[in-house]
Amino acid sequence: MALYLVDPALELSIELPVSEPIERALAIQWERLQDGITRDNFCRRMAQQLDSIIPDAIDWDIKEPTPAQMSFALIISKQLGISLPSEAIRYRGHMHQFLEEHAPILKARSGAGGTPTSKT
Repeated sequence: MALYLVDPALELSIELPVSEPIERALAIQWERLQDGITRDNFCRRMAQQLDSIIPDAIDWDIKEPTPAQMSFALIISKQLGISLPSEAIRYRGHMHQFLEEHAPILKARSGAGGTPTSKT
């Protein structure tokens, strides 16, 4: 048995094979979905589970930036007086590119690799 993730707008479907024990449990679950309330509750639980596992499964570059990346990028942005691109705020790959490009400049300006000082 397999489950399918389908996106009609993109005309995309992905087949996800499931183990035999999961297949047996799902067969019972499908029978219970005849009731609308049960179906709605199941759909809600499945959506919550997918929201928690999909981020771990997607490619690293389209995940959100890490808190450490964001902190460092904000320091760079402030110290160099440059804006942080919206794509870098959304995607780890773009953030990585931003940091790779601007961290050496910050390091050179702060001298000998020391931590930049705040001028507040």
